[in-house]
Amino acid sequence: MRLRDDDRAQSVQIGAVLLFAMLVVAFSSYQAFVVPNQNRAVEFNHNQDIRDQMQDLRNELVSIHGETATRSVTLTLGTRYPARLVAVNPGPASGTIRTSGTADSGANLTIVNATASGETGDFWNGTGRRYDTGFLVYQPSYNVYGQAPETAYENTVLSNRFADESLAATGQTMIDGKRISLVTINGSLSRTQAGSTSLDLEPVSTSTTTVAVSNDSSNVTLSAATQLSESEWDALLADQRDENGGHVLDYEVQTIAGARYDRLSVTLEPNVSYRLRMTKVGVGSQVTAEDEAYLTDAAGNATRLETGDTTTVTLELRDAYNNPVTDGQINASAESGTLSPNQVATDENGQATFTYDSTGVAGGQWVDLQFSAVTEPATSFDGTTPRNVTMRVYVESEPSRSPPAGSGAYNVTWLDPSDQTGIDCPNGVDNPCTLDFSQTSEATLSMATDPIVDGGAVQYATNDTQVGTVSASGTTNAVGENSTTLTPVNNGGVTVYTSSGGGGDRLSFEIINRDTLVYNDDAVTNDGPDTDSVAGGVNFSVTNGFGESVTITDVRIAPANSAITTLSDDVFPNDEPLASEVYVAADLSDAHVDYGGGTGVPRTVDLDTDGQSNDGNAQLSDGATATFYLYEFTDGTSSVDMSGEDVEVTVTYQPASGGTETKTFTITPTGGGGGGGGGSSAPSATITSATYSAGSSPPSDRYDVTVDVADADGDLDRVEYELVDSSGTVVDTATDNGVSGSSDTSAEQLVAQTNERDSSYTIRVTVYDSASNTGSGQAVVSGSG
Repeated sequence: MRLRDDDRAQSVQIGAVLLFAMLVVAFSSYQAFVVPNQNRAVEFNHNQDIRDQMQDLRNELVSIHGETATRSVTLTLGTRYPARLVAVNPGPASGTIRTSGTADSGANLTIVNATASGETGDFWNGTGRRYDTGFLVYQPSYNVYGQAPETAYENTVLSNRFADESLAATGQTMIDGKRISLVTINGSLSRTQAGSTSLDLEPVSTSTTTVAVSNDSSNVTLSAATQLSESEWDALLADQRDENGGHVLDYEVQTIAGARYDRLSVTLEPNVSYRLRMTKVGVGSQVTAEDEAYLTDAAGNATRLETGDTTTVTLELRDAYNNPVTDGQINASAESGTLSPNQVATDENGQATFTYDSTGVAGGQWVDLQFSAVTEPATSFDGTTPRNVTMRVYVESEPSRSPPAGSGAYNVTWLDPSDQTGIDCPNGVDNPCTLDFSQTSEATLSMATDPIVDGGAVQYATNDTQVGTVSASGTTNAVGENSTTLTPVNNGGVTVYTSSGGGGDRLSFEIINRDTLVYNDDAVTNDGPDTDSVAGGVNFSVTNGFGESVTITDVRIAPANSAITTLSDDVFPNDEPLASEVYVAADLSDAHVDYGGGTGVPRTVDLDTDGQSNDGNAQLSDGATATFYLYEFTDGTSSVDMSGEDVEVTVTYQPASGGTETKTFTITPTGGGGGGGGGSSAPSATITSATYSAGSSPPSDRYDVTVDVADADGDLDRVEYELVDSSGTVVDTATDNGVSGSSDTSAEQLVAQTNERDSSYTIRVTVYDSASNTGSGQAVVSGSG
């Protein structure tokens, strides 16, 4: 018997083959389209992260002025893709961080027509000064994301370089008003990998020194290599243009044939004194040190002294970046008298001090002192060259302290001035007295005649008008006395002379705390409003004894304990005393710097450029006090109780008359308590009245505000006022530093000018105690707008 044909097994096989084919097609589509798209997203996200890290690198570079320790920045150069069960990933994406142009002499930064005064002018004499530099470039090597830009640093600017253009990702800090801040890159670096790398930034030449430069004939001009277009520089320099209140007259970007970069030239306004600050940073290998470039006088020039007296003079050896050179040899010689030693090695500040002895020198003459950093033998001295300096001292004849025999004249003596605040003569007027400028800005000095002479002519003088001045003459009164006023000019020793009728006397003073910020020795610990109860914050204050207002620009913070590594407030908002890493409360203008995630210490904090949040420099009027808030010191993990911990603080400030000064002191906080972790009572503020008055010239809304404040601990410190319009804009502020004790009344006037008037305002009042605890109150008032 014959069986029928049966082909059912063939249909099963065909189905299996078709199903397998569909799986192959689906997998191939997944591999060809889905995997690349997902990997492209991974690469794109990595590119955003590396741009943020490059911005951190840029921020470290532009704020490195004055730092001595190497800084490190972590860069994640490449990325890896997520693991897949069946699909296949390409190899990890890598990236390269490299220098560009640092070995090319054409990629330099040049300053032309910049001149300085004094001995510094032997170097800064208008001659073009060229500084080799270059670019730092991150170049990605992605497998899928082919349009990713290179990210590059140049001339304080971070930019993203696409195929057809480069776009600035940050602003520039090279020119800011009258301040010129230049950072150059030195060394050779090329590092490629898929993981993270640590890039070290070595401060080869840096300090907080600034040099005042201006133009002699032609305008001061800056020129630098750039890969940004002129339109990008239009935006970067817009707020520095002279028509916008800045000092940039013109700029242009010129194409350089055959080069990978163009040339930016910036022309500055003439007859303006600019503050020039320069730093050289080394990266990678082949980093070169800076040699000495010029010698300048630092202190003691034009000092006056008597025959047989001694005085000191100090010089500073600098490199081409105006920064100090250590261990340079300075040779010395004097026209007459003796300079000792005859050779000195410069210290860590680049300075060398010599003592001049005028013994045997006839009075009434200037004496030239010659100093040289030239080490080549048989080189003749030339005071006009950068490495040679001539300083002068004036040797005076010692005045007679008693009348000539038989002359019929009278004795002249100084009276003891130590009954005045700030003046101390512990061993009488025949020995040096001290004048503490932080306690008194002048001294009244009285002389007397014996026997009494009425109407006698009196002459006064000092041996060094750079330290102190007096009125030149006077006339004795009915009791034979006359007075003059000693006005301190600088710290140092000064002798005040008086003479009348052939007799005379002298009185020596040591002026202290003049031309400086005075630390008030009041550092206390405090616990900020973080989650713990450890007093890791520190408050302290300084008083302006400079004789004029000052602008505080930088604060260096260096704990002695190496286990204290970080300063982090760890709270929001970012613009309050206890919620910023650094806050400076001053009477003219406050300043704050807040870092996302904190910052390492030691560190020099530039108040108007550092951090993710800042609001400019602090300004302090003459005789006023500024309070510093540092929050909080940690060991990298948790807060450190700062009671008894030494911290070296250096405050850099600029007097209103020009120049840059520094004040270094060590604070040792005592236990304070308070703040967010508890430990002292918070003060309270109650607005008792807000009286309206209309200003007519110009039209304005004015409010006389009265506030009752109280604090159970009896340590009221200050009251801060804000006038806020209906949009939330603060239109006026005021601070009353006069409250104290456990209860007080404060009164201030707040004003909304013509273009600020509104239909209603909120008056906000915040009271602080000395432990930085706060209390607040507010009131809504009507306006005329």
